[in-house]
Amino acid sequence: MYRNRISVTILAAAIAAAFTPAYAQNAPAPANTTPSTDAAQADQAKPPKKGTAERDAKKRAVDLSQVTVTPLRQSLASAQTLKQDARMVVDSIVAEDIGKLPDNSVADAMQRITGVQIAQGFQGETSSVVVRGLPNVITTLNGREIFSGVGRGFAFQNLPATAVKTVQVYKSSEASLPDGGIAGVVDMQLYRPFDFDGAKVAATYTATHSKYGGRTDPNFSVLASDRWQTGIGEIGALVNASFMAQHYQYNAVWGDFPKVLRDGTGTPMRTTSGDLIAAPNGFGADYNIGYRQRPELNYALQWKPNDSTEVYAEGLYAWDSDDYNQPFYFSFPVGAVTPGNLTVGNNCYANQLAGSPFAGQTICDATGGSWTGNTYAATSTQAHVQHGRDMQHAIGVKWQGDKLRLSSDLSYGSSSFDVNTFIVDTFLKGPVTTVWNGTAGNQQNWSLGNNAQLDPNNYYLNGLFQTWNTQRGKQYAWRGDGNLDLNGSFFSYLDFGLRYADHKAQYTGSVEISTPPPGGAGTGNIVETPNPANQVTARFPSSYFCSMPTTSAIPTSWLTGCFNYLTGNADAIRGLYGLPAGRPPVNPGRYYNIDEKTLAGYLQAAYSTTLFGLPVDGLVGMRVERVKRNLDAYSFNAATSIYSPLSVNTSEPVYLPNLSFNLHFTDALQLRLVAAKTVTYPGFGQLNPSISLNPGTINRAGAAASGNPDLKPIKSNNYDASLEWYFAPAGYVSGGVFYRDINGYIQNYVTDVTINGQAYQLSSPQSAGSGHLDGAEVAYQQFFDFLPGALSGLGVQLNFTYIDGSTRSPQFIGGPVVASPLQNVSKRNGNAVLMYEKYGFSARLAYNYRSRFIDFFTQPTVAGNHDEIEPANQLDFSLGYDVNPYTTVVLSATNLTGQDLHQYWGDGNSRPRDIRYQDRTVGLGVRFKL
Repeated sequence: MYRNRISVTILAAAIAAAFTPAYAQNAPAPANTTPSTDAAQADQAKPPKKGTAERDAKKRAVDLSQVTVTPLRQSLASAQTLKQDARMVVDSIVAEDIGKLPDNSVADAMQRITGVQIAQGFQGETSSVVVRGLPNVITTLNGREIFSGVGRGFAFQNLPATAVKTVQVYKSSEASLPDGGIAGVVDMQLYRPFDFDGAKVAATYTATHSKYGGRTDPNFSVLASDRWQTGIGEIGALVNASFMAQHYQYNAVWGDFPKVLRDGTGTPMRTTSGDLIAAPNGFGADYNIGYRQRPELNYALQWKPNDSTEVYAEGLYAWDSDDYNQPFYFSFPVGAVTPGNLTVGNNCYANQLAGSPFAGQTICDATGGSWTGNTYAATSTQAHVQHGRDMQHAIGVKWQGDKLRLSSDLSYGSSSFDVNTFIVDTFLKGPVTTVWNGTAGNQQNWSLGNNAQLDPNNYYLNGLFQTWNTQRGKQYAWRGDGNLDLNGSFFSYLDFGLRYADHKAQYTGSVEISTPPPGGAGTGNIVETPNPANQVTARFPSSYFCSMPTTSAIPTSWLTGCFNYLTGNADAIRGLYGLPAGRPPVNPGRYYNIDEKTLAGYLQAAYSTTLFGLPVDGLVGMRVERVKRNLDAYSFNAATSIYSPLSVNTSEPVYLPNLSFNLHFTDALQLRLVAAKTVTYPGFGQLNPSISLNPGTINRAGAAASGNPDLKPIKSNNYDASLEWYFAPAGYVSGGVFYRDINGYIQNYVTDVTINGQAYQLSSPQSAGSGHLDGAEVAYQQFFDFLPGALSGLGVQLNFTYIDGSTRSPQFIGGPVVASPLQNVSKRNGNAVLMYEKYGFSARLAYNYRSRFIDFFTQPTVAGNHDEIEPANQLDFSLGYDVNPYTTVVLSATNLTGQDLHQYWGDGNSRPRDIRYQDRTVGLGVRFKL
């Protein structure tokens, strides 16, 4: 409660500071807050906002008399207008011109939006987008829900930025918006032919060089649009095609979980003062080296037979093809033999491993050592071939009368994703010496003695592991929306609508078993006495091995099987291991089929009045939704290892009220207060009750995964307040506070279990309990037109978001309930952009910042049960020059300072888990438009 009072006090102080000078203007304010976007189809059916025309006229007058209207200024002004006129708390990015969003993909472009954080995945591209610390976002394309694979969310990296006109992030909700995201709604708007006055042709081409990928790849797009007056009305047609490609290399060096250090006899080791010593369980590297292609095609047709009617059809195809090699290199000597040259630092703490006989005793982190003996060191080639497709088509009609506006939209979306992985493990003959040189640079620095990993004769075959999965999702959806202009003294208009959707998701995965090599890997200690028949050089030609890149943590190369050899000779290798040709069979534990039918309706009234002589407007509404879900899967009997068919049916109504209050001090200064209830449904994979088992290896427990059909929707009561001052066409300052009262937040836990006598680490989702998330955000943008000469082209964008959140949940499954932070939540997040636009030049220098956050709740270790990520905060640059009105040359660069991502076991920096080497890119391109 004390924290909440501070937030409210800050907001009140901001209002008081801004009120006095602004109130003196005493300009008339708008009476309602109709959005200027069609993120929801209902937004097409609102009466014009009172006061909007006057304000727009003033903006145009300022533009003409003081500054030259340029694409960058225009894009910022458009985004600002969307924010000011929205009925909710909204932040946007708008393309300055066709193909001119400042990043390659929508995922990368979104990092510039206030309160949005991104993170890269292991394929070297942005794969995670969270809004105000929460990943629970619903994504819409032109107002319609869009998804990837069997997920509910959309893979933003699948859509190139060249195809997008605007990206809007709705941080507060209202009844006409689709539900499903307690964090908000992200709507992507594509170009349509009526967006242009007439014929339009535009093309972009960029060649981008990646430092680690070592190649220069093409990215291009082409758009053609026109509109015609005909005997049956006005008709418009648009087609846009684009292509993105990248050779990438995303390397990571890691340390396994920290544990109490023991000598070769199993006796715990202690310092001279009697404290326990912790060291990583092992050391390794995980590289991802591949080539990715993403073609995209979208189209739009519009027909206006008369002034009151519009009929449209539009669609999108986005493909993804990604072939990559994921080689592993690791050594697990800790606990197998007694270390030598052991050094211990002064970072000491209470042992946090619950249930340990040493729990609570002081433990100190080791800082270096070496191990020599017949310990397990290996390399592994994981050859991944994956491809997918996202598609959506829609037809609709809009009709506008004097007081009534109606729209209807019918859509079909589908998504598919296929993954095939083929793995061959090889190990090194002992004795092996592992040298750990500590954690300088916040990374695990390690090597093998005498560079044994460089001699191909030291390698012997171990297991063959293969897996595949297919994901299929499709949805039929219809929505009808209306707006009735009441023109009353209090209620101004009424929104109403219905939506029906039938969403199907099916996942099928293979059996996952590690098959030993012919005759077995060896007898006794296989490192000491490997099977001589399985020496790699005796089984495979010299072309089998490829040399891997070096890093600052592992400065010497190492050998592993080549990606092309494995993918080109898969059946021959299967035959060597005594397996049939072709992919392994289906695993019932990795199958589910879900059919989810949703029926929703909403009713919402807009009101306008005055308070203390100041205009006030807002919305009051209710959305009611019922979800009927049928789940078909297989249950698993651990005693008999038998899978049995299982069907689960659920049906639950959801009631989502909303209320907003907008106080207009002047035409330029306004206060928003919004309250709404929101919901996020469990992911389809999270609901699968079966267990998939991946048996353990010589050095690790097996991996098991299970869903939970009893998961309930995450529900949140959302409260937002913001104060916004729009002092110029492309200049504003805003501040806001927000609070989320969350119930049933779903988090993944890893638990040690025993199934059929084998040890597994089981990952499963649980409804964690109640929690909260609150914070504050500020944003400021301005061009300094008052500066003399060339300096008048300077501008700046600044935003900062502070987030705090926690949930009361079990520390681990079956453990005590504690208050713990939310996953993915960085407390401090911000962007700083320096802009310049004048004399044909357009430049941006952008810095993105995100503070450390909890990535995952792991199995309990001596450092606790979570790991933390310190992101790579990047500095990016782009520069464009208009050669003539039709041609622009563009230079871009990312990660100028070469920042890398660091991950840690628990808090502090003494236990690095990963260093991930972030790429740096330079691109040179050209844009044409006619």
